[in-house]
Amino acid sequence: MPYRDTLVTCSVCGRSFIWTVTEQRQAAEAGQPLVKPELCPADRQRDPLTGRWLGRIKWYSSEKGYGFIIRSDGEEIFFHRTGVLPPGPAYLKEGTPVTFEIEATPGSKPKAVGVTLAGPAPLSEEEEGEAGGGDGEDDLA
Repeated sequence: MPYRDTLVTCSVCGRSFIWTVTEQRQAAEAGQPLVKPELCPADRQRDPLTGRWLGRIKWYSSEKGYGFIIRSDGEEIFFHRTGVLPPGPAYLKEGTPVTFEIEATPGSKPKAVGVTLAGPAPLSEEEEGEAGGGDGEDDLA
């Protein structure tokens, strides 16, 4: 099948973007149908239900009170503990999926605010030990 770069308009923001030959080939090789995407690359990084940005915690320092979120496009976004919603920063471990809003800041890069877990809170180390269920032996009778 011939692939061609195709101009598409995002159904959310109205921006035009290119659906590239590379994206089309990757979809075909993965066995996916070749259907023009409805969302531009930026809007694909948003939660479709809430419209909030999606990312993962790159790192967070409870001593310093700040950290960074990494988006799927590799962009890193700064956040401060005051921008974290309940259950709070104690659950912000490396790799934890989060949703957030982006706020412009005067004279510097934007920051993430309203940071919250994108799913259930990860287990603490103590809870993980309890969930493990004992000595590792199967309890088959």
